[in-house]
Amino acid sequence: MMNHSLLIVDDDTLILNTLKQRFNTWGTEVYSANTPQAAKEVLEKITPDVMLLDLLLTKDDGAQGILDFIKSQDRLANVPVLVLTNLDKPELKQMLLEQGVKEYVIKGQLSLDELYNKVVGYLEPTKNI
Repeated sequence: MMNHSLLIVDDDTLILNTLKQRFNTWGTEVYSANTPQAAKEVLEKITPDVMLLDLLLTKDDGAQGILDFIKSQDRLANVPVLVLTNLDKPELKQMLLEQGVKEYVIKGQLSLDELYNKVVGYLEPTKNI
């Protein structure tokens, strides 16, 4: 998987660094942010192919602010957003999917390889995994 970019937004440094390192080893250009404001700054400069977004960001206006920002930018409208969360709440999942989030991923239920396969599915939809 080459020539693809990924933005990872998570305020947990360990998770952020682990995901960043793992996706870097797979040849993806990885951008990262640990606050909503930092994510918006990255999104003002680049249009990632996929974004992984922690749902429970603790600063500023949180993940919802990032989702609203994406919706307000035409060039970001087709960026698949995969929400990463520890919250297993079907009503929240349904609401986010209705807002355009592509995947609602519960962090403890997927291995890094499974998460990678989900991301690849959006980067290279014709590739069979």
